[in-house]
Amino acid sequence: MSSAPPSELSHGIEIEYKAFARSFFQNAPEAAVLYLVATCSYGSTGFTIFFERDSGQFKLMEQPPTGIVNFLQTFYAASWPTQGVSFESELPTHVTILDAQGEHKVEVKPWR
Repeated sequence: MSSAPPSELSHGIEIEYKAFARSFFQNAPEAAVLYLVATCSYGSTGFTIFFERDSGQFKLMEQPPTGIVNFLQTFYAASWPTQGVSFESELPTHVTILDAQGEHKVEVKPWR
């Protein structure tokens, strides 16, 4: 049985990013949680995409499929955080996300 190929920066097709800050506290609206979303497609099934945080920026990573795949346009989404996180008292106005096409500066918008 072969081992899984290593994760690498996403090569997804037509990657789009969104970033939101959501406040959960009426008396402290500046305390918020940062949320990221990425959508894209690949020409085959079996990929997994996910975010990694690295030194103040984020990377969109992919785990390529193993074994037999179907070669048809398949759509994917990734979100961050993947589990509970604490709020941040100062959120950035923009985040930098790196994928195989380069760096992308994404505006952090209020959650509405």
